[in-house]
Amino acid sequence: MLRNIMFTELEQMLLRLGFTSLSTAGSHHVFQHPSSGALVILPGYDKKAYVDAIHLVAVRRILIENGLIDKSSFSSFVEKMPS
Repeated sequence: MLRNIMFTELEQMLLRLGFTSLSTAGSHHVFQHPSSGALVILPGYDKKAYVDAIHLVAVRRILIENGLIDKSSFSSFVEKMPS
């Protein structure tokens, strides 16, 4: 089960997995994983805003499909995030 996660927490998770934050002209947040080429594009969340469940599910799918994390590791990682 997914719990509420703030954008800052999701950003930290992506950075720990090796993603880099790309600068953009718009309001979206773009993260790229250099070795896999995986892209995660999210709306312009404030740092303390909670990420919509649909976006969290999309990030999970991108990570799993690109072999960057497995389902149980993602769930475990999310559960370890401070509330």
